[in-house]
Order: sequence, then C-alpha cells, then structure tokens
Amino acid sequence: MRNPQHVLFDLDGTLIDSVPDIAQAVNGMLSEFARPVETEERIRSWVGRGLNVLIHRSLTGGKDQSDDEALHAKAVASFRKHYEHCCTQRTRAFEGAVELLAWLRHRGIGVAVVTNKPTSFAIRIVQALELPVDVVVGADPHRPLKPDPAALHEAVKQLGGGTAWMVGDTIFDLEAARAASMPFVGVQLEGDTGRKIETLTSPEEPVFESYGAMLKWLQNGA
Repeated sequence: MRNPQHVLFDLDGTLIDSVPDIAQAVNGMLSEFARPVETEERIRSWVGRGLNVLIHRSLTGGKDQSDDEALHAKAVASFRKHYEHCCTQRTRAFEGAVELLAWLRHRGIGVAVVTNKPTSFAIRIVQALELPVDVVVGADPHRPLKPDPAALHEAVKQLGGGTAWMVGDTIFDLEAARAASMPFVGVQLEGDTGRKIETLTSPEEPVFESYGAMLKWLQNGA
C-alpha cells in the first residue's frame, strides 16, 4: 500500500470508545418511556449505523421489527437531550490514537473523521478530546450514511482532493472504502468486542489491534 495524501478515520469504535456515554443517553431515553434499560455491551452492538438505527434497536430491543414513527421521533429528541449533557463525560480516545493522528499531520498527511454520528456531537467530542484532525464529516440529512461512500468523497474534497485510505472497525467502514475504491485499514481495539473486522477483510486489508502497531507499520513504509 502506497502512503496516501489523506487518511480518513471512523470515530466511534475506531478513534474513541464512546459507548459508556451513548448507553447512558439511551437508557435515559428508555426510562422516560417506561422501557426497560439495556446493558452497555448490548448497546455497543447497536452503534455504528447512525442515530435512527440506534434508536430503532433501542426501542425494539434489537429485534428486526417496526417501531411507531411518532414514538421514534420523540425517542430521538429524548436521546439528543440526554446525550447533549453526557457525550463527553466518559468517552475517551483509544490509546495511541492522538499520537498517530499527530504523526500523520506532522508529515503533511491530511486527517479527517468520517462518521455516521450527528455532526454536532462529532465535532464537540473531537474538540473535547483534542483529536488533531483537519476535517470532520458527520451525518447530513442530504447525504446517505456509510456504507455509502458519499461521506468519504466529501471528506477528500474538503481536504483538497487526492488519494486516501479509510480506517475503521465495522463492515460499514469496509464497504464504504471499497465502494469509494479506497484502501482499507481495519482496527480491532480494546472495548470493541464482537465486531471482528479481521474476519471480513482481505489479505490486502491489514487489521491492527493497537495504534502503536499501526504506527510502527506506517513508520516502516506500510
């Protein structure tokens, strides 16, 4: 893999472990509607496909069934209210993530976050954790979510164009990268149990269990 001009990173489960705060907001919302609360690990398995999917799974207990549209809209508003208060309380960057981002930028490589999380929350978390990135592209009502490649193309455009890699921890990141014809690098980090991205990648798509290992790989010329 030739070093790119830019590297795009997913956010939740890739650069940060945000599930403790997401779970607090989900359970705050469920309590408002007199629904049983869920475990943090179960909620972890619902994260990654955007807010509407998270709320749908929360209301249906993860089952593949429809929920009431009016209730869904109220639940989204409730979640946003709770998450606004807690989104940076226990969320943390994975070990080595900040150092890797800084290393890339020091070498003139553009760095972007490309996430299915609402943009306002993504920017707030990136700023609170002082993640050294150039661009944040979050969920936009006029743009499809990953695995559609539109957000990846938008990030590259904002970075000035050129070649890019996509780094992520889910099949949605992998499929988006492939759809955008971008090389993919997987991460399977502490707290990201159950995803097993390494079972989905090809031999040409490396997967790392730490950012320290990924940094050494890059320093050795990828």
